[in-house]
Amino acid sequence: MDDDDPRRRPRIDGSRQWEVFYRDASAEPMRHVGSVSAPSEDLATEQARTLFGDGDADLWLAPADEFLRLGGNDLAAKGEGSSGGAENRDAGGDARGAENGVSAE
Repeated sequence: MDDDDPRRRPRIDGSRQWEVFYRDASAEPMRHVGSVSAPSEDLATEQARTLFGDGDADLWLAPADEFLRLGGNDLAAKGEGSSGGAENRDAGGDARGAENGVSAE
């Protein structure tokens, strides 16, 4: 995806998109619960607490543009005539790792 791709732009012009991770208790794993758009870390924190967390919950925020996607689906290719990924399946019909020549067997 290039920088002009609308999927990479914040929802509000001039604001940065922040990914929000949440857990109720320290024994639980963090889980992605959504995102907020805000021009600063402080405002993103305020929005995340309002939308996703209570006073005792752990919240982690990270700028969305700082994430590096490794593996998984190529979302850009989905809109370019992909037939649902069938061409990326290995001989056993498994799509995991097929693009890298890795078989699930």
